[in-house]
Amino acid sequence: MKQTEFVQTVAKTHNLAPKVAKEIVDGIWELIAKAIKKGDEVAFQFGKFILKKRPARLGRNPMTGAQVKIAAKVVPQFKPSKKFKDLYAK
Repeated sequence: MKQTEFVQTVAKTHNLAPKVAKEIVDGIWELIAKAIKKGDEVAFQFGKFILKKRPARLGRNPMTGAQVKIAAKVVPQFKPSKKFKDLYAK
């Protein structure tokens, strides 16, 4: 499901105008992004959004085989909850 389909489903489910539903969905993502950028954890029943620190490391250029330094960085990550994972366990 793409975001436009998601917005349409939210609009239809809650009897909202598509424009209002899009503003709500966009607002939720904006709130999540701002919270994890501050270093907060955003937890829901299905999982949580966090920032993960990746340390600096050495990598390889696949074309030349030369070693290159990869800088440390902080990236957003989603960690699904056990309950969410169990829905798809077979």
